[in-house]
Amino acid sequence: MSAGHPLSVPLEPPTCDDRAVWDVWLSRLELPAVTVADELGLFSLLAQGAATAPEVAARLELGARGAEALLAVNAALGFLVQRGGRFGLAEPARHFLLPGGDFYWGGMLQRDRFSALHQDLRKALGRDAHPEQEPDTRLAAAWASGQIDEAQARRTTEAMHAHSFPAAMGVARHGDFAGVTRLLDVAGGSGCFPIALAQRYPGLRCTVMELPEVCLLAAEYITRYGVAAQVDTHGANMFTHPWPRDYDAIFFSNIFHDWDAPRCRHLAQQSSAVLPSGGRIYLHEILLADAKDGPLPAALFSMAMLIANYGKQFSFGELEALLTGCGFVDVQATLTYGYYSLISARKP
Repeated sequence: MSAGHPLSVPLEPPTCDDRAVWDVWLSRLELPAVTVADELGLFSLLAQGAATAPEVAARLELGARGAEALLAVNAALGFLVQRGGRFGLAEPARHFLLPGGDFYWGGMLQRDRFSALHQDLRKALGRDAHPEQEPDTRLAAAWASGQIDEAQARRTTEAMHAHSFPAAMGVARHGDFAGVTRLLDVAGGSGCFPIALAQRYPGLRCTVMELPEVCLLAAEYITRYGVAAQVDTHGANMFTHPWPRDYDAIFFSNIFHDWDAPRCRHLAQQSSAVLPSGGRIYLHEILLADAKDGPLPAALFSMAMLIANYGKQFSFGELEALLTGCGFVDVQATLTYGYYSLISARKP
């Protein structure tokens, strides 16, 4: 993206949300979720009796994340049912997904075991179960260490801006930022959330904390949207460098879902350490149901995190427990745009 000239008028939000585009983008993972479940014998296992996610993980030699994602997607697709934390077969799976059945679709499903996404999911499930046995080639590893080049930074920043900017406009209009004067957007990419918030709240000052290579790109977007007087950048690695202080709110969008539990706790604890009493933390995520059986967009997005990153989509209960465990109170969730929710909490 070229910096170009600043916009002459404030950007108007879309007149509809982007769920239709999300549905198309996420649908690419639906078939691999079924073909991999078929290959692993998930449906045959559950034909013997309903089982919990940990039981499925143990019997199929899966990691906890992998079992949760595979069960959630297949439940959301209507092939499994969840009752009291146990997953069993729904009627479509009993008729069409059990090997040996007269109407088994296996002959067709097996043809898709050679697809790239099927192979990616199988590899991710193996890595989740036995992380010590496979080299870590995920791009997230480079971001965690700060070892990215300009081309990687630009590709990722442009992609994240494309899928986040509409949601940023929704956050600015439906999130509660009353009383916030200075906001730190951690790993904020292009700065699209501060850009949207600055246009909504003229008195708000924001900082995008990112790797130095990304800060250069964020500055282009900030200039393009005419908010340089309200939004600046701070080059730092969120895991290894000190965080700036003097902010009364810290914001994360699609960050916690990238990382494992210890690193998520680190981010929450670091936020608590630099916030003043009364300061707020905001997490912008697509939430799983507490039962971990959907909804489908969250389940598919969690599968995408399994393949590409270290994390998963969370339920509200999980994020509430994480934040309260780090000393935050008054945890709340608000639907903001499309499939997204904004979770907020306060430091006592």
